[in-house]
Amino acid sequence: MFDPKTFGPCYACVFPSAPAEGLAPSCAESGVFAPLPGVVGAMMAAEALKLLSDAGTALRGDMLIYDALYGEMRKLKLTPRTNCAICGG
Repeated sequence: MFDPKTFGPCYACVFPSAPAEGLAPSCAESGVFAPLPGVVGAMMAAEALKLLSDAGTALRGDMLIYDALYGEMRKLKLTPRTNCAICGG
């Protein structure tokens, strides 16, 4: 979860530049696996409720990667980039 105001990196710390033209097609071009927006939306809602109710452990400073095709999840710890043009790390 990106929450640079209170903890962790901003989006630009993790993705400092856009992919090269043609390297990654847009969702409009390649489509979206139909159930995925619902799954990700439910995960985002759960994170919002955890923050609002101060329950559990929020994903602040972590990136959760969900692979619906293979049923796998990975959680990565993220750190601010010291030379970030947006937040300065």
